[in-house]
Amino acid sequence: MPMHDESPRRLAPVGPESPALVVAEYLLKLRRSIAPPGSRRERLSRAIYVPIVNHLKARACRAAYGGTPRPVVVQWRGLSDRGRALPACPRILILKLDHIGDFIVALPAFEHLRAAWPNATLTLVCGSWNYSWAENIGLFDAVISFDFFTSTNAAWRGASAEQFMAFKALPLGSFDLAIDLRHDFDSRALLDHVDASFRAGFSAPPRQGGDSLDISLPDMEHISVAAGTGRPLQAGLRLRLLAFAVTAAFAPHAQHISRLTGSGSSRPPERRYAILAPGAGSPIRVWPLSRLMEVGRAVADHHGLDIIVTGSMAERDPAEAIVKGIPGGNVTNLAGTLPLADLPAIIAGACLYVGYDTGTTHLAAALDVPTVAILSGVPDLEVWYPVGKHVVVVAGRIACSPCYLKEATQCPYGVACLTAIKTEDVLAACDALLAEQITRNDGML
Repeated sequence: MPMHDESPRRLAPVGPESPALVVAEYLLKLRRSIAPPGSRRERLSRAIYVPIVNHLKARACRAAYGGTPRPVVVQWRGLSDRGRALPACPRILILKLDHIGDFIVALPAFEHLRAAWPNATLTLVCGSWNYSWAENIGLFDAVISFDFFTSTNAAWRGASAEQFMAFKALPLGSFDLAIDLRHDFDSRALLDHVDASFRAGFSAPPRQGGDSLDISLPDMEHISVAAGTGRPLQAGLRLRLLAFAVTAAFAPHAQHISRLTGSGSSRPPERRYAILAPGAGSPIRVWPLSRLMEVGRAVADHHGLDIIVTGSMAERDPAEAIVKGIPGGNVTNLAGTLPLADLPAIIAGACLYVGYDTGTTHLAAALDVPTVAILSGVPDLEVWYPVGKHVVVVAGRIACSPCYLKEATQCPYGVACLTAIKTEDVLAACDALLAEQITRNDGML
């Protein structure tokens, strides 16, 4: 099964028209309405609805694919990875088409975006009633007037096809990032007509602009206080949150995690080494041990690296198996013996880290260690992929993902999303990262 790059939009789960998934979604909404998160009622209901929902999802997959859905092995590229393509001085389009009060409450969000990208080219499209103010505040390089809404909210009767065509005809050009700073979703579909690498806004139905968003914040006005899911936010604050989310995803920021490497007493070995981490918090997320051994042998033989095995005391036995499975290699088992305070320094000194969906993988990625993360379809990859400058996520994608199961016995497909990942898939990622590291080091000489 060939491995290829995968972005989140190109891999669709079972369609929402599936009756089984409609029932599953209804059960989830019902649970949220009667059982606030963290409550005893929520824990009790979880024991009931999780098996039912997973059964319905499995049924929907079988119906959609005529049997067991086939997993696809991909090199997953999440938003943080794709966002590195954004230039240092990006071209950013901001839509703020609504009314005078909406414009005023958006001023802090405008200011935050300008402060984050002082050298960016910011273009604002706004209603004609706000045009002079937009020019006078001095935050934008260009201001374009376009009356999508009426001047007052009371006169608004909805957008016509002619208005969308008129917007599409505007001489906007192309952008690196487009943001719709309106909370209601009636203008979100305009982003579909913008030539932009990335799009951000509040959530919208899929066919009304929601499926084009790379960054999407939920409806913050019509949330349920009674169900314990939160409280509505002031209009300006929610716009600032969207601006913060955008800059957190794309704008350059300081890296402070390196401070952890000085917290312990251990220091990295002088010889070049790779780290293998055979454990994860849930057993269902653990790749077959024999394949991890094969990766260790190949890395030791082909790249001349020593091997260090890390983990908790629970991983002591699989770590010992790896030591025995790499005969002739210089392998050190630190599982269960390395103090947690010393772990960051050991990881930071590695030439390569190979692990699963677990905390040390996120640590290695954040420390900019060349990291190969082997992930199943159990979690939502867009939420839990590790972020770093030198990370390759090798993932098994399947239509029933994410399932959030904890035991392999719960999976009706034998955890095919994980077992589909072959040794050669992981070795290809290891070889690419090590070759990139050599090139990077040569460039520093």
